[in-house]
Amino acid sequence: MPAEVLVMCPACGRPQPAGGARCIACGAPLPDAPVPHESGPFLSVELGGGRSLVGEGGQLTYRVSPSAPAQVMELGRLRELALESRAFREALLLLAFIVPGVLAHTPAPRFLSFGMAVLGVVLAATCRVHALVLETSTGGRLRWSLGLARRGSARDEALLAAWGTLVSAVRARGVVVRDATGAVLASPEPPPGPASDDGPRA
Repeated sequence: MPAEVLVMCPACGRPQPAGGARCIACGAPLPDAPVPHESGPFLSVELGGGRSLVGEGGQLTYRVSPSAPAQVMELGRLRELALESRAFREALLLLAFIVPGVLAHTPAPRFLSFGMAVLGVVLAATCRVHALVLETSTGGRLRWSLGLARRGSARDEALLAAWGTLVSAVRARGVVVRDATGAVLASPEPPPGPASDDGPRA
């Protein structure tokens, strides 16, 4: 059963259920009901391969596997946060299969070797690796891998969405944020206020 929210009348001091416009005892206007504090993490992402990233309260927690010790970053110590996104260059190592393909004397191993080399080029062109780079107020630097994703895939979009959530949370705390190009993300402009009627009239 949810707890009842009470407000106190500023005039007579009588507590009463929130939601009424006026005090049930003296008729004075009542204050707005307090907004319940939302608990739980503001960010929780399973990154695959056992890795996870959780933002809760004033800290970020990163794990490379469920059994590994957590790496914790207090947001109060975080000076700068950057997204690193690059091509999956490691896949180009598969080009080494060209050598045994050239030396092969039968079609089957030659076809397999050249196929592996082509696969490496395709993976390097269509996939990218994401990571967070965190710089502390004392000059320390951490790199947390978010993992590999095919460009435009659901996983790629999920990782970028998590980055967007993280940007909103840390920028509100005064942390400098850089995107994958290295550019500093400017704080959003506040919405324009309502037009004032106090100006001069014709």
